[in-house]
Amino acid sequence: MATMTRVCGGALVLRRAAAPGILLDKRTATRAFYPAMWDLPGGHCEAGESPEQTLVRELAEEIGVTPTAWHKIDELHIPEPDQPDTLVLHCYAVTAWTGTPTNRQPEEHAEIRWFGIEEACALPQLDPAYPPLFRRAVSTVNIQGSYDAY
Repeated sequence: MATMTRVCGGALVLRRAAAPGILLDKRTATRAFYPAMWDLPGGHCEAGESPEQTLVRELAEEIGVTPTAWHKIDELHIPEPDQPDTLVLHCYAVTAWTGTPTNRQPEEHAEIRWFGIEEACALPQLDPAYPPLFRRAVSTVNIQGSYDAY
């Protein structure tokens, strides 16, 4: 029987001069699903937890930031490899946060890094819907991120 797994991802976005940027994490090569793929920081929704609550909790756990401004940009339905299950990914553009992003879970992520939007769109990613998602994240918001270097 197919199931739906709810997860949440946050695209930290910033505009530095005229060059939009986005923060991504690279899944470790040992991950069971989508190894060595670039992804949005985030994770599974816990029972009774809203996607927004998941966003705040997961960004604190994974990269050490607390989002203070965000909006939903999409909901992707991604088939899980070799399974009848579907991953429902609630995607948010995070435009302001406190803290400095750092890789707090190296067992899950090989690295985190800022990318220009075109560079981010060219990376190996877990779904072909990511490049348009990344472009929407940086183009539909008034960037007010608290981090100014990448």
